[in-house]
Amino acid sequence: MELVLIDGNSLINRAFYATPLLTSPDGTPTNAVYAFLNMLFKIEKDLSPKYLLVAFDRKEPTFRHKEYAGYKAGRRPMPTELAVQIPLLKEVLDAMGIAHYEKAGFEADDIIGSYAKQISLSTAIFTGDRDAFQLVDGHTSVYFTKRGITETDVYDVNNFKEKYGVEPQQVIDLKACMGDQSDNIKGIEGVGEKTALSLISTYSSIENLYKHTDELKGKLKEKVENGKESAFLSKKLATICDSMPLELPLESLEIKPLGEQAKRLFIKLG
Repeated sequence: MELVLIDGNSLINRAFYATPLLTSPDGTPTNAVYAFLNMLFKIEKDLSPKYLLVAFDRKEPTFRHKEYAGYKAGRRPMPTELAVQIPLLKEVLDAMGIAHYEKAGFEADDIIGSYAKQISLSTAIFTGDRDAFQLVDGHTSVYFTKRGITETDVYDVNNFKEKYGVEPQQVIDLKACMGDQSDNIKGIEGVGEKTALSLISTYSSIENLYKHTDELKGKLKEKVENGKESAFLSKKLATICDSMPLELPLESLEIKPLGEQAKRLFIKLG
């Protein structure tokens, strides 16, 4: 594997809830950082990538919030014990020489999608967010974290449809039908996963579905017709932007040996 892209927010969140609370000698919570680094070292050992980038979300609203003010509404606030570990993780990554990046108005998914699609290298994406499934292609696999963050389920172009029921590029159409509660994406009201899979298996895309609504019957026809505006908005919200300018050049993502700065910081954190 040549390039590894990590969703920093997704994995540090999973790391926090998967490990008991630990603190440094000065009382700073460190359990999520500790677990994240264990995962990082395991990735380097197992995949031996040449390049690695950790992408982060920012607090500001994104272009999706401008499309739909309710995007991601209703999420619980991040616990303080986790929030203080995000800048700490970035400090540790800096000390290790590991590239990380964030961009106002965009999400970590968009950064990951842009690097995955614009750089033609064998790529592994590590995330606990199913949105990334749409990025699976001939050179990109998604390592989806299951329990904790060290156990992953690998989705690639050869096994994706068998595992998920649709092709990678149809993931956004599936979400357009069934919505995504975690992101407060509504989809078509009254259409669940089973019906959504059936519709996309039959019609391939939302666009084609709405060209053939005359073929639907009864309540389903009514739901689909009434949900048209929401379906198209949901697809737009679920689509990862893969056209961001790559402000960090590929060579800056190259993994370097650990230096003294990183070792001193590890000692400080206990």
